[in-house]
Amino acid sequence: MDCDRRWPRRMLFLSFCIVLLFQTAVMEAAVLPPANREEAEKYFGSAYGKYCERDYFGALGDLDRALKLNTFLVDYYLMQGLVLHRIGRTDDALKSLRYFLEVRPMDVAVPRVLARFEEEGRFLGDVLSGRPVFSRAASALRDLKVSLGLPVLQNLGIKGLGKAESSPSGRLAVADVLGDRLWVRNRGERAFSGIEIEAPVTALFQGETGGIVLLENGTVLSLGDNGKELTELGKLPFSPSDGTMASESAFIAVSASQRRSAIFSLPDLALVSELAIPETEHPFEPVAAAAFGEWLAVADRNNGAVSLVSLREKRTVFSFEADLPRDLAWSALGDLFVVHENGAVTKTTISFDSMEAIRSETVIREAPGAWSLFSIEDRVYCLDVAGFSLWEVYLFPEDSSPAFLSLDTPSVRREEDRESFLLGASVSGPYRTYMSKNRPVVTSVWNERMLTADFRFLARKSPEGAVFFLPPGRRIGGQSHEAATGKEVLLILSEWWTENRKKLNDIVVAASIPFSQGELRQLAGFCLQNGIRLFAFCDTFSPLPLLRASGLTGGGALYSLGGDLPGYSSSHRGEVRIPLPSDETSSGFPSRSVLSVYMDVGSASSRDWMPLWPDLL
Repeated sequence: MDCDRRWPRRMLFLSFCIVLLFQTAVMEAAVLPPANREEAEKYFGSAYGKYCERDYFGALGDLDRALKLNTFLVDYYLMQGLVLHRIGRTDDALKSLRYFLEVRPMDVAVPRVLARFEEEGRFLGDVLSGRPVFSRAASALRDLKVSLGLPVLQNLGIKGLGKAESSPSGRLAVADVLGDRLWVRNRGERAFSGIEIEAPVTALFQGETGGIVLLENGTVLSLGDNGKELTELGKLPFSPSDGTMASESAFIAVSASQRRSAIFSLPDLALVSELAIPETEHPFEPVAAAAFGEWLAVADRNNGAVSLVSLREKRTVFSFEADLPRDLAWSALGDLFVVHENGAVTKTTISFDSMEAIRSETVIREAPGAWSLFSIEDRVYCLDVAGFSLWEVYLFPEDSSPAFLSLDTPSVRREEDRESFLLGASVSGPYRTYMSKNRPVVTSVWNERMLTADFRFLARKSPEGAVFFLPPGRRIGGQSHEAATGKEVLLILSEWWTENRKKLNDIVVAASIPFSQGELRQLAGFCLQNGIRLFAFCDTFSPLPLLRASGLTGGGALYSLGGDLPGYSSSHRGEVRIPLPSDETSSGFPSRSVLSVYMDVGSASSRDWMPLWPDLL
């Protein structure tokens, strides 16, 4: 009986002990490990130094070590957000900055950083998704010889212009159909070289070297590396009125007389596919064609329309009205320029996500004899039928548009008996010509004081060779890497950057390598934040997001791996100089020690932030 009475008491005591032991274990588990502040600060300082020297991936590793040694290191999240933004991981950067603000909601600088990163992310997302980027155009009549740098005594003497075509490197070809001559100027040359050919219609460049020439009788000639040697490849089944490169091994030719448009392979000229054009009110009369990645624009003069054709689906997706179109040219981000027979040039803004023409506007009202369009970098040119007059058009922001400013390599120097911050800077964005025509206005804030600042572009040194990312089996030696996916491209790039970051100016990515939208956003963001040009090597029809990302960074489409990439017309690298007040001292507060630099070039605004602790520089 006594045993029965003691049994509940023993069970109650045992339960109490179990609960007590469990609570003790939970409390011990909840206690954070002791902070090793000295070691944490050592790694944090190392991360800061690597961040300043653009060793972003090394900085991330040191930041992780610092946080493990001191979990109370809140400044870690600010630094991590800035570093992640530099390598294009904008979404992760925003998460880090938001976490920092949860702990320090009264911070002054970080909300501005967060808002700017969000704005840049939205803009980049719009570009890659195919949404329209609205802009205005400025145009002017230029002296042909002055604009193209031709010798005073050279006179092209065009009798009847066919088409003028250009390459990303600045090679230019002018076809004189009636004069039986093709004028070609290669990169680095001042004068045109004339080649006698019977009725050339147009020349299509494949890269820095090589290309093809379409003749009026349908003959196709291979243009040698020096631009002078011609070899016959064969003959098209119709007389072409225009042509455009579509990929490394394919081009498109249209015929107004035979009312056809088709894709042909290179170098065998096999007919790949006829392009389906919907029935029209009047007979189809394609007088011009221009490819923009996987999209082809075809000008139908007889119906007063321009059709957008999907090269992947081989069909017309939509059309818009264009009175008597004569020639076409695309801008870097996908605005379509049309020259009309009445001497006007219009710009049509295309929405590739909704597949419609959003807006058309006249950018040149009176261009007598205007005949052919071609583009060089972010400028579009219109040449008259006699090859005498030249109109230039460049784009500028409609309202305000983000440019991309990235600061690095800060130092403190004594100049003229006063100290100054000197910082390297990379400037990228879609309106390069516009920005080069306006003087930057720079202001800065440090330690809650506004300081004067100056910016100047630096003379670019001889560019290093580009880094190529090609599909398996296409490696060409040198700085080329095989990658089957966008994820592999980013992984290889992160490893390569750590050792060679000061030598990287250009990246070439094959169009056949699949990227997710997030991977391409990261690659484009990485290039924009480091002044790197991205080029799309069109081993197949280039996806629109890759081509638009290329145009945004100052690159473009390449149809050959041979030859050098285009030279820079203006430097992307510059230097910011900020004279410091004699009574200025650094602060330990994050909101005060962050240097804010604001640079406006007309309506193109750029912002960047960098923690500056002079004692660590």
